[in-house]
Amino acid sequence: MSRTKSSGIILKTLDDADKTLQRLCEIESRLEIIDNAANEEIAKIKESAASEGKALREQHKAGIQALEAYAAYYRAELFKERKSMERPFGVFGFRKAPDSVRVTKETADLLKKNGLDQYLRVKIEPDKEAMLSLSEDTLALVRASRASKEDFFVETRRDLVNQDLAKQCS
Repeated sequence: MSRTKSSGIILKTLDDADKTLQRLCEIESRLEIIDNAANEEIAKIKESAASEGKALREQHKAGIQALEAYAAYYRAELFKERKSMERPFGVFGFRKAPDSVRVTKETADLLKKNGLDQYLRVKIEPDKEAMLSLSEDTLALVRASRASKEDFFVETRRDLVNQDLAKQCS
């Protein structure tokens, strides 16, 4: 067997590979514990922040709604010359949103039926999955090629390591 070196770890035998796999299992178990603890803390912090900030968020929303109602009621007086009002603590007013078009499920068919094809989008793209069934000659004809590759993988079996760890802890 040839010798393999990766990140300072030298494996000479299958036994070395087995020990490395065992160590990977142990590392994955510890990382899972660390990540789970962190996720629990994050969830608690988010829950606490949501709880602590709930009243303030409601007050903020109510304040914006009150300003909007005030501005709408007094719109003619407040916004004669401008669409916004500058005040010592901020600005409020109305902005023109960009125009948009609402369509229904029938709109595309009606555009086509009425000769308004220039308002339709058609995206043409190769169906790569379907092209897998084409021969090499046909793929070459359309300037495409079949790509094959091998990915290295490692699947650890942590249950065996967890059993060993459980025995050591007892």
